[in-house]
Amino acid sequence: MADEGAPRVIAEFSNYDEMINGLRLRANELNVSGEQLDAYSGLPPKYAQKLLGPNQIRRLGAISLGPFLGALCVKGQFVEDKAAVEKLLRQTTPRKSEFVRSVAVHGHLTTRFLRKIGKKGGENSRKYLGKRLVKQLARRAANARWHPLQSA
Repeated sequence: MADEGAPRVIAEFSNYDEMINGLRLRANELNVSGEQLDAYSGLPPKYAQKLLGPNQIRRLGAISLGPFLGALCVKGQFVEDKAAVEKLLRQTTPRKSEFVRSVAVHGHLTTRFLRKIGKKGGENSRKYLGKRLVKQLARRAANARWHPLQSA
């Protein structure tokens, strides 16, 4: 007999098409129309038909996944595939722990650095411009620097 506390498994999948087939099964099981799913999930009209129809026009993405799973009353869960883990461990070597960072590395950009790379970018872009245009740009830059109240 099944555990009373364990959730019921509706479908198993390991790729996108299998997941869509599982969602189709769930929608059929709930016996709810596509329009009702759209209204409940807050997605645009006819979106459920575009996601679950035989010729899939739309795909589940970062924005639509959460509301659509909520409308079908399901949630995702990652389960370890023990056979795949054993196969992976046999075929690979562990990474060196001295190269592993336990936290994210953050850097900050200083005004000096931004000025430096801005200057490089300007010099590089002016390589391919005509002399007259370079002179015109330099004049505008000088005016912008020394006369900040005047608009161009």
